[in-house]
Amino acid sequence: MSNVFRNRSLIVILVFLFRLPLEAKLPTTFSEDIPSDYHQFWFLYESEKRGAQSSFYLRPFFANFKDETTAYRYKAILSPLYYREETNHWYTWTSLFFFSGTGIKHEEGDEEDDILLTPLLFWGKGDTPKENYVSIYPFYGKMKNKLSYQEIRYFIFPLLLFPLYSEWNYKTYEAKSILWPLSLRGKSETRDELRIFPFYSHKVHTGKYKRYSILWPFFQWGEERMDKKEPSTYHLFFPFYLAKDTESGSLKSRAYFWFPILNSLFSYGYDKKTGQTNYSALFIFLQYTTSEKKDTEKFVIFPFYGHSYYAGKSAEFITPFYISLTQNTNHLKAKSTFLLPFFSVMKQEFVGTGRQDFYWKFWPLVRYHRDAEGNLTWNTISLIPVRFEAMEDIWEPIFSIVEYKKLVNGEKRLHLMTRIYSQRWSEKELSIHIPLLVEFNKNENGFKYDFFYGFLGIDTREEKNKFKMLWFLEI
Repeated sequence: MSNVFRNRSLIVILVFLFRLPLEAKLPTTFSEDIPSDYHQFWFLYESEKRGAQSSFYLRPFFANFKDETTAYRYKAILSPLYYREETNHWYTWTSLFFFSGTGIKHEEGDEEDDILLTPLLFWGKGDTPKENYVSIYPFYGKMKNKLSYQEIRYFIFPLLLFPLYSEWNYKTYEAKSILWPLSLRGKSETRDELRIFPFYSHKVHTGKYKRYSILWPFFQWGEERMDKKEPSTYHLFFPFYLAKDTESGSLKSRAYFWFPILNSLFSYGYDKKTGQTNYSALFIFLQYTTSEKKDTEKFVIFPFYGHSYYAGKSAEFITPFYISLTQNTNHLKAKSTFLLPFFSVMKQEFVGTGRQDFYWKFWPLVRYHRDAEGNLTWNTISLIPVRFEAMEDIWEPIFSIVEYKKLVNGEKRLHLMTRIYSQRWSEKELSIHIPLLVEFNKNENGFKYDFFYGFLGIDTREEKNKFKMLWFLEI
């Protein structure tokens, strides 16, 4: 029954659900203040190059963005079917938010890879063959130097629910199991572990902890933090009673009718070292935490109201529909507010730089974004219910009625009716695009007009006017 875990749980869950951008990341939009080399055909094709940055869209099939200065790039294929971000040092990718992978690139050219198909497939590759691993649950697995163990192996007969045989080791510790986790025997110079589930188990690490159980989960007891100044003891008679104490009395907690995740019918506790006091009742429905340092707070009357604060991050909800997430640290100030399922607003301020990112959405009607680079964009309609900029940039131009952009290089863009009409302009240039019918560009030197991409055309931007017919014939 960890106080820290309980105090942070509300924040962690809400951040995961609503993807609050609490950490600074590399820019995914153009930031250079120079003219763009821009080409477009309806919503289907769009390419842009501006200095060291470039993008390419073939909607809805493919998208790509590169920044050669930072070596950052991302690509998407029918997002969210496939999405990948990378630099010269790391990469991460996901498919349908279910199949995902991460990796680290070394200067020597080697890579460390981790692939996860939740929760069925794990595959990874390290610097050496010994660090390669694979797990095809529930049939076979072999891992080395993963999960804090030097080696883990398991085999399973397909009709069984548990591995038929498994073994693993870490330094001098060796463990073997038949039908894991029902039985286990492990031993080293400092560790001793035995499990005959559910009748008896002990897990002892000399000088660190002692844990025992009989008829698990009903009777459990032990000692924790034996290498610290104030070791603690715990006793559990499941589910009726749970107690945790230190010999000096600096920590004490009690829970009655306690269940994992659900909490307890009633519980209370205090920790004099951190100055925290906790109370809860009716399982998750009533929760209260306070601290003398005011660095941890929680008050929940579920599902009507809840507030939680920990380490500069806070979360608040009013009924299941209003949710607010906030961060205030030395590097970043961020706040997100959601009125489910229709409205969301997110603001980031990068401390010390003066840069701000502001985003709001009234789903499915309007999306507005002013990024930290100085680009402003808004569009209607906005069918993607959550903030996922790569996916929004791929799909929303196909359905949008109006799109407007004001870019950091001074250029403005307007798209109407799923980009049947597109216009770009700056102080020195104007371009209009209507698929197949009109390609018009005007600058200080004159104008250029093409019908059906050169079937008929005129160009007055040079000293001598040029006329085009049948694509190839110029006069």
